[in-house]
Amino acid sequence: MSNKTNTNKDDDSSNYSSVIKNLENIKSEFMTLREYVGDSDDALLEKISSISEMVNRTEASSAEFHKKADSIIQELQKIRNSTNKAAITTSNEVIGLLKLSEYQSNIRMLAESKYGTLNDIEKMAGQTAEIVNLFDKLSIESEKKIALPHEVRQWAIGTIFDCADGWEIRFDDLFETLLSSLGKNLLKESIRMQQIRDIFGIKAVEKIKIELKLS
Repeated sequence: MSNKTNTNKDDDSSNYSSVIKNLENIKSEFMTLREYVGDSDDALLEKISSISEMVNRTEASSAEFHKKADSIIQELQKIRNSTNKAAITTSNEVIGLLKLSEYQSNIRMLAESKYGTLNDIEKMAGQTAEIVNLFDKLSIESEKKIALPHEVRQWAIGTIFDCADGWEIRFDDLFETLLSSLGKNLLKESIRMQQIRDIFGIKAVEKIKIELKLS
């Protein structure tokens, strides 16, 4: 097993920065949305700003974050149901960014635990599958590709492997769980072989190559 204690603080800082960046993107997208629905939704922008401020507070709870996120999404759904095609597309982009920030926050909080089990890995994999499916759904609704960034997929898979390392999860159990929850295609696109080699060794690398049909 590898030792990651020297990089934990840097990883946490990177995750916080990623969430904040997504929230800033939400604000930008919301400004575009207001061009279609008018200036009557200042309260919604204030809620988005309050989430950004909350993420900056280390004492902010996951429940509080999710409550505020759900509130914003409900209001965006109302806007989407009462406005034109361009507003629907833009509101879907805002919802996608908001859900992405919520997802990253949730994964980060799980990853911060010093102790975890295969059930925690299953939760992380399940949430990753949900965010991928959400972006696919939003793309269909908007008739416009709203892609979940490859970097996010790679970050998620990498975080799960790092957690499995720290929690001493058996590779065979880990890999079976990821295959079941995420499928071969997503894993093939997102796994970093050097990370697998460093954590689990060459046998794990060879098993992945055979299972995913990688050269």
